Amino acid sequence: MKWTEVYRDRDILAISKPAGLPTQSTKTGESGLFEALQAQESYVGLHHRLDRPASGLVLFSLDRRANKGLASGFQRHTIRRTYTAVVVGSVSDCTWSWSVGGKSAKTYVTVVGEDAGFTAVRMSLDTGRKHQIRVHAAMAGAPIAGDRRYGAEAGYAWPRLALHASQLSLKHPVTGEVLVLEAPLPEGLVALWQTATCGS
Repeated sequence: MKWTEVYRDRDILAISKPAGLPTQSTKTGESGLFEALQAQESYVGLHHRLDRPASGLVLFSLDRRANKGLASGFQRHTIRRTYTAVVVGSVSDCTWSWSVGGKSAKTYVTVVGEDAGFTAVRMSLDTGRKHQIRVHAAMAGAPIAGDRRYGAEAGYAWPRLALHASQLSLKHPVTGEVLVLEAPLPEGLVALWQTATCGS
């Protein structure tokens, strides 16, 4: 399964992961993106994950000297993650503040457009709980299109999960340079996004 390199220097690597590829090996032994990179790089460090059915940006270290800064950035949420999604139903600009897995979680929602029963949104996180966006969307009564796990009937509204990690904003863990990394919406979501934003 093909992925796209978005950014690389001697210390870090940002990959746009395709939907369907696990970030790292699964319990059944299937290899993921992390293992594929380990096979071609002298060193790779994994600092966060992206759900298998989602697509978008995953950040890795290529040198151990970047590990402390990346770990701190994700722990303190100074590395900002922005997601693009299409939900089934209607939502407004808001903050979802419901616990996920018994832990506090906040998701910030900005509406981009709404049409044909879908709403196109951009979301950012204060926290990074497992499946946080998917759980929050379902709790709000507007599950993500194509979410077979949490979306009930909405899981069949689109062939894949309509969730894409579109932007990472961070200070470079070694140089301190401010980076804004972006991954365009993949082909498998463009038509749905256009449908949801058509009336906007």
